[in-house]
Amino acid sequence: MYNKLLLTLSIFVFIACGGGAPQEAQVINIGSLGAEMKYDVEEFTVKSGSKVKVVMKNNTPSDFMGAMLHNVVILKDESAAPMIIQLAEGNGGEPYADGRILAMTPLADKQEETFIEFTAPSKPGRYLYVCTYIAHAGSMRGYMIVE
Repeated sequence: MYNKLLLTLSIFVFIACGGGAPQEAQVINIGSLGAEMKYDVEEFTVKSGSKVKVVMKNNTPSDFMGAMLHNVVILKDESAAPMIIQLAEGNGGEPYADGRILAMTPLADKQEETFIEFTAPSKPGRYLYVCTYIAHAGSMRGYMIVE
């Protein structure tokens, strides 16, 4: 009797301490709308503190004339967007490491796919995401909703 109680209690402690199966990341697929400077997903919802994997697919046709790179940069604070975008545009569209950025995929060229895995903020709210490639942030934007 005592051994069964001890075994049951040990199992509960093991599970409560995170000894269970690792949490699977929620996969969010975001693509560009062909050769347009727009995302095909402008809003998605995740649970606070959950693991998230954002997969960014650049759907620009490979025969499109000219450069058309895309990324997804999720900001901790929307008010930081103008400065982060300006700095990235001055760096060929690649954002600099910045504590105001929650997560960012690398730039993806035509028909390429990139991704980033991160933990969603514990604070519920709306978190702006943008493409920081030159002149894209005005139309390539959306919100990650954390509940």
